[in-house]
Amino acid sequence: MRVYLLILAALPLVAQTDTNMACVERVEIPAYPPLAKAARIAGAITASLAVGPNGSAQSVTLTTEPGTRPNPILRPSVEKSVGASSFGKACAGKTVTLVFHFELGEKLTDSPQPIVSFGYPNHFWITAPPMLVQP
Repeated sequence: MRVYLLILAALPLVAQTDTNMACVERVEIPAYPPLAKAARIAGAITASLAVGPNGSAQSVTLTTEPGTRPNPILRPSVEKSVGASSFGKACAGKTVTLVFHFELGEKLTDSPQPIVSFGYPNHFWITAPPMLVQP
């Protein structure tokens, strides 16, 4: 299942200046990798990308906390989602910054699907429900 978030260009000027969220047309939300869920791996990854002339992501750089590298289990999911996202062609050459937070939920739910939340201006939380341990 793919989850998309459509961004409307009605964001305040501060978001446009700092993160260039006004350039975002559609964000594909990364999937929480099953191996990361099973290993109880959480973390945040910041994706900084240059918008290409055709509205695609180019020159994607992934970072985490200063001085650390993104978790290799979470990284491919973010790379894939950023590559599938679309940006305004008029923003070619601008840098867009997106922050994806992978979290492990504490409450059991009826659905195995992650819960996705958005935080202004450019933060996305992907919260995976806990895995049931089969006896």
